Amino acid sequence: MDISVIGLGKVGLSLVSCLVAAGHKVIGVDIDLAVVEAVNRRALQTQEPGVLERLRLAPQAALVATADLAQAVRDTELTFVIVPTPSNTLGGFSLRHVLRACDDIGAGVRAKSADHTVAIVSTLLPGSSDAVVIPRLEQASGRKIGAGLLYCYNPSFIALGEVVKGFEQPDYLLIGETDRRPGDIVLAIHKSIVKVNPPVARMTPVEAEIAKVASNTHETMRVSFANMLLTVCSEVPGANVDRITDALAHRMGRRFFKGAVPYGGPCWPRDNQAFSAFIDMIGAVSTLPRAVDTFNDEHARFVLRKILELSSPGETVGLLGLAYKPGTPVVERAFAIDLSRWLVRERRCVIGWDPLAIDGARDVLGDRITFEPVVEDCLRQSDVAVITIPLRELQGVNWASGSHLRMVDCWRCLPADAAACFAEYVPLGRGPSTHVGGWLEKTAGDRFRLLTS
Repeated sequence: MDISVIGLGKVGLSLVSCLVAAGHKVIGVDIDLAVVEAVNRRALQTQEPGVLERLRLAPQAALVATADLAQAVRDTELTFVIVPTPSNTLGGFSLRHVLRACDDIGAGVRAKSADHTVAIVSTLLPGSSDAVVIPRLEQASGRKIGAGLLYCYNPSFIALGEVVKGFEQPDYLLIGETDRRPGDIVLAIHKSIVKVNPPVARMTPVEAEIAKVASNTHETMRVSFANMLLTVCSEVPGANVDRITDALAHRMGRRFFKGAVPYGGPCWPRDNQAFSAFIDMIGAVSTLPRAVDTFNDEHARFVLRKILELSSPGETVGLLGLAYKPGTPVVERAFAIDLSRWLVRERRCVIGWDPLAIDGARDVLGDRITFEPVVEDCLRQSDVAVITIPLRELQGVNWASGSHLRMVDCWRCLPADAAACFAEYVPLGRGPSTHVGGWLEKTAGDRFRLLTS
C-alpha cells in the first residue's frame, strides 16, 4: 500500500521502518528540512534499535521524504499522523500541530478523487477526534467522514528504546473507528507489520481516546502501589519488597510492578495529569489519578531523604543512570535529574554517569554537576553512589573500584557478590535486621497497642 507518515521523530521513523520492512511504499513527511534530507540520503541518526537496520534493507524507492504534506497525501492512500501533542498550561494536550496537519491533509484530499484514510496516532484528550479533529478535516477537505474521507484514532503503546518492538510485538491493537471501513484498512496494515497475533480492540474514537490515556494512568497507579510497598518495607525490620510484590503478582501480574524510583518520562506524568484535568472538566471524580501524581512526588522525597541520611554536606554522590529508563538518552522527567538538583541544593557534590544520557543531562543541568563517562571513575570519586535505573551496562562493572562506597541500590539489582564489595550496601525496599517487636515499641509504642486492642 502507498502510505504517508506525518512526523519523523522517534515514533514516526520507527513506524516508517516497520512499514517499509513489510513491503509498503512510504512517503515520510516532516517540517524539519534537515530530517527530510537525512532520510532521503539514508544518513539517519537514531538510537532506537532496529530502525536503521530495517531502512538499510529497504529498496531506495520504498521510502522518500518530503516537507510537502499535501502532495504526500495526494500520492498515497492512507496517512498516519504522529506529531507532538504537547501539554498546555491547563494540563491538557495542545492540538496545534495536529490541526496544522489536518489543514494540509485536507488540501491534499481536495485534489484527489479517491478515498483517503487518516489515522491519528498522537495521544489525544478524550473527545478531540469528534469535537475538533474530524470537523477540521472535513472543513479542509470539503468531504464528510464516510464519503471519501475515512478516519481512525489509532494510538500506539510503545516505550522509548523499544519502539520497533512495540509496533511489531504489541500487547494488543487499539482502533477507534468511525465505521468499519477505515478500521479494516488500518488493521490490515498492522497485520502486515506484526510478528505475533495480538488481540484487537475496536471501538469508537472517543472510547479509544479514553483507553489510551487510561492505560498510562493505570500503569502509573501500579508503579506507585509497588513504590508504596517499597517505602513500607524499607522501614519494617525483616521485610523485603520483592518477596511481597512477587507474591501479589500471582493475582495482580508483574507488569510495571516493582518498587523502585518514581515514574517519569515524556508520557506517564503528563497523561496522568491530562486525564485528571479531563475528569475534572466533565464533573466526574479525579481523586485517584491526582492521588497517584501526588504520591509520585512524595515518593521522590522519600528516596531523597534516604540518600541524605547516608551522606553529609560536602560529600560526593555518584548517580548511576541519568535517563528516565534504561536504553534511551531521554532525560525528560527523569528522577535522576530532579535528584541532582535537590542534592546540589543540599550541598552535596554530584557526579553523573550514563552510557547514553550524559549529553542530554548536561543540556539540562549545565555545570551544576560533573559528568564522568567511565563508571569506575565515577565510583572512585564518590562517597555515596545511587543506582537510579537498572542499566544493562552495570553487569560488567568492576565494583572493587567502589569498595569505600555507601551504595544505594534503588532497584536491588546487584548480585550478592557485587553488594559485598561496598563499605555499606543499602537496597531500598529491604528493612533493617532489628527485631520487629523492639522496633514497634520504639516507633509506635501505645499507638500499636491501640491498633491491636
